[in-house]
Amino acid sequence: MAVAGASDVYSKANDLFALFLRIPVSSASVFRVSNQIGDQIEAPLLEVETAPVKLPESERLYASMDGSMVQTDSGYKEVKAGRVWRESAIKANGSTRNRIQESHYSAYLGHYSGFLPKFEASLSSYSFEEEQLVLITDGAAWISDYIVDKYPKATHILDFYHAVEHLHTFCQTVGLSEHWFSERCEQLKTKGIMEVLPILKKLKYTSLLHEEAHQKLLKYYQNNAWRMEYGIYLKRGLCIGNGAMEAANRTIVQTRCKRSGQIWSEKGVNHILNLRVALASGKWNYVTNLFKSAISVTQPVPI
Repeated sequence: MAVAGASDVYSKANDLFALFLRIPVSSASVFRVSNQIGDQIEAPLLEVETAPVKLPESERLYASMDGSMVQTDSGYKEVKAGRVWRESAIKANGSTRNRIQESHYSAYLGHYSGFLPKFEASLSSYSFEEEQLVLITDGAAWISDYIVDKYPKATHILDFYHAVEHLHTFCQTVGLSEHWFSERCEQLKTKGIMEVLPILKKLKYTSLLHEEAHQKLLKYYQNNAWRMEYGIYLKRGLCIGNGAMEAANRTIVQTRCKRSGQIWSEKGVNHILNLRVALASGKWNYVTNLFKSAISVTQPVPI
């Protein structure tokens, strides 16, 4: 029932049980069981791994985090999600795309102080040196502050497509051509931010709206310049885009928690997120362990 509740809306679960098992199960039962188990695996998901996988010295460990909005009974709120994957898990999937075969996820609706311990626990799935860690994130201040403080020796990368999105918004606002935009994107990708910043600084505007957009972009790029050397990252063979995290937002959060008409309680969405994280991270044993413990407790003591 917990798998059914984590995978689809509660009202669909009774259809599946009736179809495959010929057992009538109410949606209320699926709701109750899913929430109870999702609550009970909260603690195991926060535990640091005692036997993490040791990464070879030559291998990199990627990690990312991002937010996704879901509707709650007190309005739209952000679910913070994280994804951790090792370099060797990236496999070719066709001629132009890659697929990550194994990931460890984290997710939490609420303040980032509640999310970060979950993210740390997913990182603890691996034993690694800080220099092996590559963090690809967006420009959120809390993310930047956290990773700089916690992992100063890691490689920090601002998601390239996030950086390009800011540039595109600016070009549309001030009326710069698609050709000009494409040239700057290519420079940013192959040469890095220090090639693009002088060009941006030379632009002058008399319109207040245009100059505000100009200064906003400059401030964003200057604040994040230390993690926008994309040409260097590509030469090192690193990923510069955060598509893996965008996919995690869809598969972990949005597929189940952002459907038409859904309104969640904060506790309810976190319980379901716990189940989905456990399923996607290959940690469903956290759930089965609950039942094993319950069985061992209820067994009679031999005389």
